[in-house]
Amino acid sequence: MTTFAPRSSLEITIEDNLILIQAQGPWNIEYLDYLHQQLRWAVTQIDQSNYGVLLTPKGEAISVEAGLEYHVNFIRNSKTKAVALNLAHCTTSQLAENLFSKIYRGAGIKHAFFDNAFDARLWLEKELASTTISSS
Repeated sequence: MTTFAPRSSLEITIEDNLILIQAQGPWNIEYLDYLHQQLRWAVTQIDQSNYGVLLTPKGEAISVEAGLEYHVNFIRNSKTKAVALNLAHCTTSQLAENLFSKIYRGAGIKHAFFDNAFDARLWLEKELASTTISSS
């Protein structure tokens, strides 16, 4: 785990074709740079043709304004099939839902919000399975 400011952290793990991210801001440009670097590494560890992301923001999930377009431009180039967001540990879930909807809609990535990791993961696995079936 890498620590930034007193409350910032980022943990990325890989399970099968899922990238699991636990992230706590503040999400400034430096934090997003590090996130992007770690995501580039994570993508090399999975099947790049069919993977999903389970994001669990912790605490306040608020980005600096300049970070929004910066992050959208980064993920617009990704090949992720879907992103599930587990807002169970987010203290600003309403704001986070608005923020992440804007980001993922802007990047054209299918996404959904959940209040627990089990349902989020189940949805992601169904999305990845349906992608595999439709491309067969």
